[in-house]
This record gives sequence, structure tokens and C-alpha cells, in this order.
Amino acid sequence: ELERDANIDHIFVTQHTPCFPNGGHVQDDMWYNGRNDFRPFVAGNPLPKGIIERRDELLDILVNKSQKVIAILTGDEHNYARTRIDGSMNIYPENYIGSRIQLSRTIYQINNGAAGAPYYAQEQTPWSDHVSGFTTQNALVFFEVEGKKIYMRVLNPDTLEEVDELQLR
Repeated sequence: ELERDANIDHIFVTQHTPCFPNGGHVQDDMWYNGRNDFRPFVAGNPLPKGIIERRDELLDILVNKSQKVIAILTGDEHNYARTRIDGSMNIYPENYIGSRIQLSRTIYQINNGAAGAPYYAQEQTPWSDHVSGFTTQNALVFFEVEGKKIYMRVLNPDTLEEVDELQLR
């Protein structure tokens, strides 16, 4: 319905847990250090699909089935990080035997939990080369929408120093 609505140009999805954790929650969130045997539980029973399969189902909806989703906004990790999610990104552990999603376009994951404590340092992940602007300093993320264009600016609220910037669209 949102895709067909001519009054909606851009969609930002907000969720607590990053699809691609970068520091502090690499051992859980939607990665579990690359172990797909972790399952969500409903009414005390494990679901048939693992965490990586479920993450890929979400990505299929946000990336492949939508042209309006611009970014996933998260905050679980106590840092700021921008992750470019695209088809060249390595999103699987070595020797992964499940099916692999092909991403048709680029979106971003913007994690801003930088006001949380303790701060989480960046960890090495298969997608580390797609991470930009990682910092543990306090950060505020601003989006400016000008018609079809979207600009993001990230500032340290204490010093007003610019931490990151990007034209998202």
C-alpha cells in the first residue's frame, strides 16, 4: 500500500535491533556471530527459520520489494555507524549452507545509540568494509528532505562537530 501511495516518497524503518551489528551486539542481534541455528521463540516454541534466514526475509521486503525504503534506523548498539547495504556486501559467514539473498539496490542502516552507556567499540564483521563514520562519541542524526532528495547530517551535540554526512537520495 505504501509503495502505491503517490503522497509517500521516502520510507524510513525504525527498529531497535540492527540487521548488521557492528559493535556490542555482534554476538546476538540479527547475526549471532554468523550462527543461523538461533531461533526466535513464539509461545515457548522455536520457529523453523534461523536468525539469518529471518533477517534475509526482512531485507527482501525492505530492499527488493520496495523502492521507497531509504534506511533502517536502529539504536541497540551504543555507538554511531552508517552501513551501506547493497548487493556487493558480504552478509554471510564462511561455509553458510542456507539460501542467499540477492539485493537489488542500496539502502542504509543508520545506528545511533551513541547516547547509551557503556560505549561499544567496533568489531570485525564480514561487512566491516561497508561501515562508515563509526564513532562512540555522542551523536545526533538529522535528515533534511527536499522533495526527492534526502540529506543526512550527524553532529556531536556537545561540540557541534560534524561526525558524518551523506546524500541518501
